[in-house]
Amino acid sequence: MPILNALIAAAAFGLSAPLSKLLLDVVSPLFLAGLLYLGAGLFLGLTRLVWRRRPTAGRPLAPRDRRILAAVVLVGGVLAPPLLLWGLARSPATTTALLLNLEVVFTALLAGLVFGEHLGPRVVIAAAVMALGGIALGWTSGGPEITAAAGAVALACLLWALDNNLTRLIADSDPLLIVEVKGLVAGSVNTLLAVLSGQPWPAPGTVGLGMALGAVSYGTSLVLFILAMRNLGAARAGAYFATAPFFGAAGGLALGEPLTAGLLVAAALMAGATWLLVHERHSHRHQHAPSAHSHRHIHDAHHQHEHGGWEGPEPHDHPHSTGPLEHEHPHTPDIHHDHGHR
Repeated sequence: MPILNALIAAAAFGLSAPLSKLLLDVVSPLFLAGLLYLGAGLFLGLTRLVWRRRPTAGRPLAPRDRRILAAVVLVGGVLAPPLLLWGLARSPATTTALLLNLEVVFTALLAGLVFGEHLGPRVVIAAAVMALGGIALGWTSGGPEITAAAGAVALACLLWALDNNLTRLIADSDPLLIVEVKGLVAGSVNTLLAVLSGQPWPAPGTVGLGMALGAVSYGTSLVLFILAMRNLGAARAGAYFATAPFFGAAGGLALGEPLTAGLLVAAALMAGATWLLVHERHSHRHQHAPSAHSHRHIHDAHHQHEHGGWEGPEPHDHPHSTGPLEHEHPHTPDIHHDHGHR
């Protein structure tokens, strides 16, 4: 299920590149960034309002979590989207879509070097193969070509990579609330900046299309991606999410953009990198220290606890204690396996 969440999130986000390209003909990048995130925030706010009786999706946000969420909103919601859309407005949708592969490379590097997440050899190789795909995409007869548009997209990918790793730290909180706050705040800031800079308001139809696209490609996609990170970690979830550019490139081709040799090579490299990730296995003897948290669970090896005489249907959600426990089994860096690797 976590892998499926990551792949559906990738498809929803990847298709936003060619569709946003169409909207950029009639609206500025900054204004569109605001509309996309406002659409995501409003959609998930309404979802939380209507779905009042849904199961609890995670623990409440602590003061430290709120500071992390503020950083997520800044780097991933306010700064990155205008950069991506600025680059998209100046390059083909297929090229921009596949350049988004750089996000998985930056996410893996930050996860391993800065945030202490264990990266197996397959993850490292897959990230390198994704980077080769980006090089193949920009290769010309004179060698790799780096344009200002490509540089803007690459910087957006770096900011989103930081966003991914920060979001991983609060992924066991309510994903609907996280994305609602991110969407409403970032969308309002970018929309206000667009208005203050004198950019004209788009037509009502364009506003509606931009917000609808944001609800699916940013709102729903981000929620599914956060759920995937809970169980896979930032690097692995990000690597599965790297299939998003493939969907974006396919959408660009459907809109009439040319099929190039670089596009074919990049797509083949992406497929190989994804295969490496699907077949990754990580297992060793490890310890679980005593801890307490709240999330939906079943009574598996990690959740053997008492309920004070109450036994509800599974999966269920309530505050519970885990550990101490020592065992060995295949696992990923989820909320129960955030341990060191000597």
